[in-house]
Amino acid sequence: MSLPHPGRRKMLGLLAASGAGAALAGAMPGTALAAAPPAGGLWWPRERILPGFAEPRALDVADLTTADADEQLLFATLQGNVNRSRPRIALLRESDEGATTWLKTAGLSFRTAGDPWSLLSKYRSEISGVIVTDPAQPATVNLATTLAGLRNAVAASPDQLPKLTAAPYHLKVLDDLRDRFTDELSAYRWAVDNLWPHASHRLLVGLDPSVGAYLRDYAVATRALVLWIHADQPDSRELGARVMSQMSAGSPYMGWFPSGVGGESDGTELTSEHGLVVLASDWSQNLTVFGGVRAPLARTQVTLPTPRLGNRIYVTFTMTEGDNLQYNQHRMRVLWDDPARGDVPINWSTTPVLADAAPTFLSYYQRTATRQDYLMAGPSGAGYAYPTPWPDDTFRVFTKTSARYMRRTGLDSAVILNRKSGSDVPLTGAKARQYLHDVRPLGLLEEWTTRTEISALEGKVPLSVSYLTDSVADARDAIAKASADWDGTKPLFLSIGTLAWNLTPSDVVTIAGSLDSRYQVVRGDQYFRLARKALHLPPA
Repeated sequence: MSLPHPGRRKMLGLLAASGAGAALAGAMPGTALAAAPPAGGLWWPRERILPGFAEPRALDVADLTTADADEQLLFATLQGNVNRSRPRIALLRESDEGATTWLKTAGLSFRTAGDPWSLLSKYRSEISGVIVTDPAQPATVNLATTLAGLRNAVAASPDQLPKLTAAPYHLKVLDDLRDRFTDELSAYRWAVDNLWPHASHRLLVGLDPSVGAYLRDYAVATRALVLWIHADQPDSRELGARVMSQMSAGSPYMGWFPSGVGGESDGTELTSEHGLVVLASDWSQNLTVFGGVRAPLARTQVTLPTPRLGNRIYVTFTMTEGDNLQYNQHRMRVLWDDPARGDVPINWSTTPVLADAAPTFLSYYQRTATRQDYLMAGPSGAGYAYPTPWPDDTFRVFTKTSARYMRRTGLDSAVILNRKSGSDVPLTGAKARQYLHDVRPLGLLEEWTTRTEISALEGKVPLSVSYLTDSVADARDAIAKASADWDGTKPLFLSIGTLAWNLTPSDVVTIAGSLDSRYQVVRGDQYFRLARKALHLPPA
């Protein structure tokens, strides 16, 4: 249920008292925080999709590996508020790549706190109070996260209140969300009515209330609204659309969507309809730290000579999931560290928005790449979006932004996913021409499906549909099926997607080793250059 106007006025008074109103001014739509990195505080000039943070110096690390959901929420909201001015806290959770791997890769100085609660004592002066969640209504976790950012507060469960309000913390309760909402939808309607007008309009966060100390620090630091929109449910979809319609084209939606019918396709179609790009990141960790680490980014990649075009079957393998920030942080690092990487050509989809979110991730992949590794932009450029549902009058915002980020990070080709009403549709017409004009890709991969074929998009650029596989046997069968009718009179091009959650570089080596002399495995850039010759297209 909605609060009466006196309650809303009370909230506004607290915002003013805590200084949140002044700090929020820099994060409102169209406002640049700074033209260059300041000494402290986050900065968000117009040309950036995501803000930059001050450079971290010494970090206090809290190990939350065994922490319950309430402690994760408490310390994630503390981290977000503290790191807004300068990254000083990192939280450890179970991670495929190792809890401290990226901290060490970035060369950061850190010390582990024996008790996470000691960090609350250390940074108590930067916290104005506590927001209390309602265990009976999980949605209040997201409301409390939003309020924590707006009021420089921590979010906590009722069970934690006695400890937080007593010595040595003496935190006062700024808002108690218990017994105020009848269901999830009423809670989020209240948030849109009462919190959205004061939150940053440059970023929207979608988080499952059960997700703890992952992206919540980022939502708090940026003072973003946190929702959980079910795009397949009319009332929830309408609420999400109401918020998205007030955001500028090209703005990011971070986090993810509910699974099932209202999952990825419906959610991404909804954001695309409103000109937003999705940055899958609900399991990302410490982005308020890595967003401040400076790291050099290369604008070019090591090239390989293009082999002479012949009557052969050219196969290229591409690891999926590149648009996914949490994949870039976790699973991709595990795959990248596979000793077999470099034995055969592999294309690695990744997001150029890492240049904002975590430059050290992309810098690491660039500088440790072998001559067999080829980085390309994941769906569908600078963020995950479907071109067809995107409004015609703002689509150029997406293509120009994608071009700028791809050139800045040395990515000259991309994967395109394009869906309408849950079904894959081709990239055609004016949007295809606009994409080609602005991005100028060497080549494009389209869809992850059950066939592979190649064509010339608008008669200018190779466009290869990719056969998605999830096991060694599946990939072998896909290649055999796609090449069964080849008569050897002209070259054949096969694009094989390897599901990154299931397959590894070692698996790709096994697949490649099973191919006979008719086949040649090539990098994506070689694949596209050979295809240009075979299709009689102009050279890149």
